[in-house]
Amino acid sequence: MSGADSPAVLVVEDDPTIQAMIARCLKLYGYRVRTALRREDIFGAVDGRNCAAIVLDLGLPGDDGVEIARALRLRSEIPILMLTGRAGIHERVAGLEAGADDYIVKPFADEELVARLRAVLRRAPRAAARMATPQTLRIGQSVIAFETREIVGPAGRQRLTEQELSLLRALADSDGVLGRAAAYRFVFQRDWEPSDRALDVHVANLRRKFKLAGGDPEAIATLRGQGYQLRGAVAVPPGAGT
Repeated sequence: MSGADSPAVLVVEDDPTIQAMIARCLKLYGYRVRTALRREDIFGAVDGRNCAAIVLDLGLPGDDGVEIARALRLRSEIPILMLTGRAGIHERVAGLEAGADDYIVKPFADEELVARLRAVLRRAPRAAARMATPQTLRIGQSVIAFETREIVGPAGRQRLTEQELSLLRALADSDGVLGRAAAYRFVFQRDWEPSDRALDVHVANLRRKFKLAGGDPEAIATLRGQGYQLRGAVAVPPGAGT
């Protein structure tokens, strides 16, 4: 049974049957459940810290789930688990690019929903703890500022999502090459499956942000059959500035 100290999850799903199924599942596993559909109610719950994570349907009528995720990311780092009933990869990619932490495709088993939710919730406190220790890396003309969660370059600043920051840390901490299996365990807390494109999307987003900041998008190199590598990164001593 869920109690007052259990994490509250905001469920944003317009289908009453699916909403009830998700709520029943989450309550069975000990979560408190809130529901919302209107944008102002969603933002109100987030701003009031009335939920620990959001389960957000991608295909909301009238108010697109991708746009809601993008707007949420501008004001909060709350974990977002995106629901999608669409078979196409492009919609899932759009959700991840908007700032969702992970996605799950309908129909899904209760155990998968809870496992994905637990994974995004586990990442949040670890990310907050890592943020307490400032660290800066310089790559050519750009700087990765872990404390402020940004890529800073001659063309400006680009904000990083929690997963992008975790991926950059994993790349920086890896001994040479970061393999896909290791990346999925560190960033997503799940095993890698060949059909899973989440890692590729985050790498593409990071390269785009390096470029927008005026840096080198090829700082993250793809080593075919091995994984990814962060090239040319040099630690900046505390107080040295950017």
